[in-house]
Amino acid sequence: MAIIPRQIVPFLSSALRRFPAVVVTGPRRSGKTTLLRSSIPGAQYVLLEDPDIQDRIRSDPRSFIESLRPPVILDEIQNTPRLLDYIRTLVDTHPRRMGQWVFTGSQEAPLMQGVTESMAGRAAVLQLLPFSHAETPKVNLLLGGFPEVVLRPRGHELWFSSYLQTYIERDVRAVTNVRDGSRAARESAEM
Repeated sequence: MAIIPRQIVPFLSSALRRFPAVVVTGPRRSGKTTLLRSSIPGAQYVLLEDPDIQDRIRSDPRSFIESLRPPVILDEIQNTPRLLDYIRTLVDTHPRRMGQWVFTGSQEAPLMQGVTESMAGRAAVLQLLPFSHAETPKVNLLLGGFPEVVLRPRGHELWFSSYLQTYIERDVRAVTNVRDGSRAARESAEM
């Protein structure tokens, strides 16, 4: 299957030349992983949704980071935010090495909190939305531009209802837990 060129590619290329780290955010299934893997073909790729990888990072984050050979794409960094502290240390040790660390994230609130705390001034932040009409004429007002729908428009109703359901069950619940935790901390401090 041919890759549809994305308008963000020149901005991504520029960011990789000018920043030690790059963060690509956007809705789930908007094409972040495909974009990065096709734009940085020699980069090591690690999916941070894998439970075994998460366990390894929890037990020994330093050895996990030391096992990586940049450039590295860390997909769904919001699942392991502690890695950002280790990566920040590496970036600060070698501030002239550009484009070494590339992150994706779909849960914008938790991801951006970790990035702003750990990677401020060290990472370019780009947002990838679903396809635009300028990228492919298959985008329209009814179907939008999510890659799966653009490539297989006949199943759009089931795709959208499933996407919405899983989004609510996963991402909204995760953001709600963050807010509930913040409220609990405030209430505890007030006592």
